[in-house]
Amino acid sequence: MKWFKIAETNKVDASIQKIKVNNQIICLINTNGKYVACNVKCPHAGADLSNGWLENNQIVCPFHRHKYDLNDGRGAAGQGDYLPVYKIEKRDDGLYIELPEKWWKRLFRI
Repeated sequence: MKWFKIAETNKVDASIQKIKVNNQIICLINTNGKYVACNVKCPHAGADLSNGWLENNQIVCPFHRHKYDLNDGRGAAGQGDYLPVYKIEKRDDGLYIELPEKWWKRLFRI
């Protein structure tokens, strides 16, 4: 796992926004000052979750209304799927996200 800086300050105004980190597109979510990040694509049908909305600490897909818990990424009962979520850390100089390293970078690390 590797940490990447995603914002100069720890203030992100939009509740859901799309950001690019380490050549990946991620959803950054602000729920009353608590930050969470997840994959931008819904695991069910690939919809852009940055166009979705928040309901009871879940992100809702704009296509088929599938819901995913922002704590662990688990889909609602009966969905049987999972949305990868990532740790966000507030530091003195901004917000950081923890992402897995690409497998080929780990393989060829010297």
